[in-house]
Amino acid sequence: MGGPPRYPAPMGIPGALVVPLQQWAPVHPAAVEHASQSPTPPAPASGRSAALAAALAERNAAWGNPVEDELQRWLAGAEVIVAGQQPGLLGGPLLTLIKACAVAAEVRRRRAAGRDAAAFFWLATNDDDLPEMGWGRVVVGEELRTVREAAWQRGDAVAGAVQLGTAASQLLTELEEQLPGERAREAVAVAARCYRPGVCLGEATGRFLAHLLRGLGVVLVDALEPALMVAARDALLRTLARLPEAWERLGDGGKAMQGRGWPVPLAITVTRLPIFRLHGGRRERLAAPGGECPGALLAEVERYPQRFSPNVWLRPLLQDAALGTGVSLLGGAELAYHLQAAALWELAGVAPPIWRLRPHVTVVTGAERRLIRQLAVTPGDLLARRRPARLRGGARIQRQEAALMRQVEARLTSLRETVERELPALTADLEATAAKMTAALDWLAHRTELARARSHDVEVQRWRRLVAFLRPDGQPQERRLSVLTPLLRLGLEWPTQLAETLDPAAPGMHLMCWEEGGPW
Repeated sequence: MGGPPRYPAPMGIPGALVVPLQQWAPVHPAAVEHASQSPTPPAPASGRSAALAAALAERNAAWGNPVEDELQRWLAGAEVIVAGQQPGLLGGPLLTLIKACAVAAEVRRRRAAGRDAAAFFWLATNDDDLPEMGWGRVVVGEELRTVREAAWQRGDAVAGAVQLGTAASQLLTELEEQLPGERAREAVAVAARCYRPGVCLGEATGRFLAHLLRGLGVVLVDALEPALMVAARDALLRTLARLPEAWERLGDGGKAMQGRGWPVPLAITVTRLPIFRLHGGRRERLAAPGGECPGALLAEVERYPQRFSPNVWLRPLLQDAALGTGVSLLGGAELAYHLQAAALWELAGVAPPIWRLRPHVTVVTGAERRLIRQLAVTPGDLLARRRPARLRGGARIQRQEAALMRQVEARLTSLRETVERELPALTADLEATAAKMTAALDWLAHRTELARARSHDVEVQRWRRLVAFLRPDGQPQERRLSVLTPLLRLGLEWPTQLAETLDPAAPGMHLMCWEEGGPW
């Protein structure tokens, strides 16, 4: 990555660069290989549930995201584009909003081509990995501000039932007092209304995302919506009835990856059912004696599917059964475990969708563009995780000054020898002149060191500010920072700008907008 490489701009995104994703973040090799292949068109969608459409319309309306027209398109057979993520403080990791905007962009692209489509975003309110969801992080200057719900423990409750403490609200109060500008104040005010102490995490995140996505036509799917499991009941029953075969297919998928030297994404525990019982806001594990689903439990699932919630590998299958998914936009790790479980869709009688590696985004605002120009850095410099040597200015000057001092000393020595031979009376004047020249050069060296120290301090501060926003803690921005972070600078209208300009067909890391001329 030496030198300033040029990266291509994604089609239709002025000012953006796209970097190969593997340079920016680790990607499972199965996902890399799959992304390079031509997708197989999905089978036509099966019947869709009017009861589910009504439930989704009601939930979205309650959150402030009216999507009745989109759901009517869905019922009429529109292609379904899906992405999803867990809830989280301050909107969750930035990739949450990027995924939601990507499905909106894909629907826009298809409609422009004359194909009707509908966008869905699956909000995993049935997840109970609370520490993974209980953090928020924003950038203030060169400082990363992080908050956590310290009392949350994995398995204590699902995201749709756990109540917020004061972590988010305290940070938002601090930001309101410290950040200037109307955009920041408006974003903080909306987040504060959503993330109030005592509100459930799923509800808070749903309302926050609804505010940001309103008007983009993205249907938010609360994973705890009872009508979802009712709509997916047949696929669930078929999978549970043939559970030993499902385990075998999962194992075969893992062995195929292992045989190629790839890590296996899904660990299989055949003594546990791939569903949980929902009770009192928690998920209860269920045993699978002999790797099978007990008959009594199968009967209960048939009668009351809404009492249950799927595990990680069963969730996308039931999502596709309920929604009739045509395209799923996935991260690298998600795509890898989908590929391991690919044989299960046929077993469950569900048409598999197209799985596509989603676009990844690093948001670059005007503040970062100024720093990029001042420091003359490249994307490769950010990946190196240390300030480029060329930014430590002054070393060449000091080397040249030292060489000049040696040259002057050598010439003075030669001149002294000549004076002693030919004009000894000039010796005192020569020594006085030599002392002045040495003092002048020493003064210049001192001033150079002071200037270098000042320049170093300025450049270090600029570099820290740049890295804190674009590559925080040496990690991809979209994973390390919360959704709220770019809104503090770009305003609440930014998600609409992102959805209008993002190229969902380009799976690399989009640096938006590294150069001038972009939408923000």
